[in-house]
Amino acid sequence: MKICYLLQNPGLASRTPEGWEHTVISAGADGGYSAEDLAKIADADLLVVGLEPVPESVFQAASGLRLVQRLGVGFDAIDLDAATRHGVPVCNMPDFNAGTVAEHAIALILAVTRRLFESTMLMKAGYWPLGAVIAGGIYDLQGKTVGIVGMGKIGREVARRLRPFGVRILYSDKQQLSTAEEEPLDAEYVSLDYLLAESDIVSLHAPLTSETHGMLGRSELELMKPGALLINTARGALVDEAALAELLRDGRVAGAGVDVFADEPPNPKHPLRGCRNVVLTPHTAGQTREAMERMVEMMLENVHRAARGEELLHRVV
Repeated sequence: MKICYLLQNPGLASRTPEGWEHTVISAGADGGYSAEDLAKIADADLLVVGLEPVPESVFQAASGLRLVQRLGVGFDAIDLDAATRHGVPVCNMPDFNAGTVAEHAIALILAVTRRLFESTMLMKAGYWPLGAVIAGGIYDLQGKTVGIVGMGKIGREVARRLRPFGVRILYSDKQQLSTAEEEPLDAEYVSLDYLLAESDIVSLHAPLTSETHGMLGRSELELMKPGALLINTARGALVDEAALAELLRDGRVAGAGVDVFADEPPNPKHPLRGCRNVVLTPHTAGQTREAMERMVEMMLENVHRAARGEELLHRVV
């Protein structure tokens, strides 16, 4: 058996089952693959992919694929139509890091409300920024309204972890949760416009689809309360990043915590890089050691199932 890894971090290849072959390739700057790279995967049986794109050309090159295993929840970078045409099953990992990402979202909320990044940078530069930080505004979380956009597994984990902070929780999604699901979260189902207008903190947890791409454009961002915060641990393309940066510079949005970007890695001149009271992390919300070990275990289970011709876990197509 041969595994091809499409990964920014090739370290996972060390977990290839003993006696199996493997190769590692990465997408080019344009998101495509060279002829040389595609030749390396022509005889691959299994494809393990992180954030790298999986276009039609990959399925054409590796005609014997038995599985495309996504290391994560979202599969927006995989051409599912091409997978279906070529008869290749695609699986993701919907359960392995929901709590992990939720913890990161709350860490970003606390970091932004308390201006921890600004304080740290100024302190390291030799300043005692007490007055400047207080003037900029630091806030309690208790008593605030938090709006969760997308109440899937991660959104629900965020809601559960927020309850002890004494916040009001609103949520929007394509459909309302059942009463049995909603009541333990003490969350209120509302429209997206209402959520944006009422929330002190908006936290994004929606998947990236054709419907959600750019769901927070300038007009939606301008619906947010003056001085509200935006947290994004979902997908960068949900948000008009340039509009968000402009509103942050103007003080219309008071702060943001961003783990994901429309293009990754973001350009060195990305507009969010120069904004104050913005905490930026490099798509690490789900990347704790514990989550990574769970991910490896799930990956190995599915590749062994594929090799044996058994039913796959969490099949998307």
